[in-house]
Amino acid sequence: MIKLNYLGESLCKECFLRYFEEQVMRVLKGTGLLSRLSGKLVVVATSGGKDSSNALYILKELSESYDYEVAALLVNEGIKGYREHKAKALRALCTRLGVNLIEVSMKKEMGVTIDQVALLHERGKLRLKPCSVCGVFRRYLMNIYAKEVGAEYVATGHNLDDEVQTFIMNIIRGDLQSIVREGPVTRPHIGELIPRFKPLYYLTEKESMLHFILRGLETPYVECPYAKLSMRYQLRTMINSLEQHSPGTKHRLLRVKESLRKKLGQQIIQQRLRRCSLCGMPTSHDICRACEIKIELERIIKA
Repeated sequence: MIKLNYLGESLCKECFLRYFEEQVMRVLKGTGLLSRLSGKLVVVATSGGKDSSNALYILKELSESYDYEVAALLVNEGIKGYREHKAKALRALCTRLGVNLIEVSMKKEMGVTIDQVALLHERGKLRLKPCSVCGVFRRYLMNIYAKEVGAEYVATGHNLDDEVQTFIMNIIRGDLQSIVREGPVTRPHIGELIPRFKPLYYLTEKESMLHFILRGLETPYVECPYAKLSMRYQLRTMINSLEQHSPGTKHRLLRVKESLRKKLGQQIIQQRLRRCSLCGMPTSHDICRACEIKIELERIIKA
């Protein structure tokens, strides 16, 4: 039996798998996505880890009933001892599922690997941490390549834990715009940004792990060596401790976030986007964040 502490219930394997799918359908139906997916291509941003593999697996499974196509997209950020192992597992999963895998090299596209970024940061030449650069570049490349293959939507593997951590990070930063924007579905108001959704939005990291195991999915258990440098890592540890002492903490925080999104959304006017003067991608500034970082890195490397 599988115990879900926040519900105070224990589920058998079949009931848990049904519960997992119901929570994914909660995102798809609750946001009106399901009725718009027919005939469309969904690109799943994948890393080879449990969460994005779960998203790929269940979206592929549901595609047979709801008539949409699925492809996977991997951004190889160039982290030795990590990426090659996760990529191998992802290729095997895509073969098993019959899904096309698009592989993108960050080194080729952005001129740098995250290993190089980490070294520059360690030597005091770059203020930005590896995770900050990786996140910006991955989202940038994800959008470009999803658009290139004609995707109507991008799905990511963010789970409930990720959402709660991001919520707290946005509070710390005073970023109300992001609190409003980051829900189960993001619908940009400009054509070059592909709408994104998070099928695991209502599922915890633990539930994601259980689904991964029960479905017989496999991945090497290696972690990104730079994860501990991020604020997210510290918050993850803190929130997990709170959840252990008070089951349901994560779900309560998510409900607070959803409540704030609704209230703030009526008061905050979303930033108007323009075109980046260098690459043409949407941005709230003259130059997009990806181009800003790329220019800074090029300057540092040449110095």
